Amino acid sequence: MKIVAVLYPDMTALDLVGPLQVIGFFPGAQIQTVWKHTGPIRSDNGLALSASHTFATAFTDPDVLIIGGAARATLDVLKDDEAISFLADRGSRAGWVVSACTGSLLLGAAGLLRGYRAASHWAYTDTLASFGAQPCPDRVVIDRNRLTGGGVTAGKIFGEAFGKLVELTLEYAPAPPFGSGRPDLAGPELTAQAMAALQPLLSTADIQAVARARGF
Repeated sequence: MKIVAVLYPDMTALDLVGPLQVIGFFPGAQIQTVWKHTGPIRSDNGLALSASHTFATAFTDPDVLIIGGAARATLDVLKDDEAISFLADRGSRAGWVVSACTGSLLLGAAGLLRGYRAASHWAYTDTLASFGAQPCPDRVVIDRNRLTGGGVTAGKIFGEAFGKLVELTLEYAPAPPFGSGRPDLAGPELTAQAMAALQPLLSTADIQAVARARGF
């Protein structure tokens, strides 16, 4: 099982660390963390992630291509031709193409979600349409070999039995104290406050402008 996990500066660490912690339980998993250069990559909370491979040395035909999201850094990668070309190339041959949070926007910019149902962070789900995807509000969306998730969430690609085993191993039994993790639960007033905080970090208008510039 060859996994290519794409890193980039100021990404949200949990978007990648969480899925890789789970994927790492799969027998025979070979995980490559990939960016333009090897070595430390600073995440948005200051935690240093490490790229083990470059775009040139990464698996050419991975079983899984996965990328996480970010705030402002998402826009930087959306405009990065080298990074988007790498995603398009590896994604065209990957067995599974996977994202968490706004990572799906990066898959979209690479042309990997055109005609696919897809999810993203709730504040940016609708912008997936700018890249030819079909936005879906679900927490996890699987459409053929595309698996996309909402904010800082992961999905399932190894089947229910394996998923249950990992869930028990990680003691994944959350009981959220407030239950306000999505707009339909939070209500319009809290949602508006969240949007006001998010837009200066990553503007939907900027995302749509990048999509137009890339010919979508």
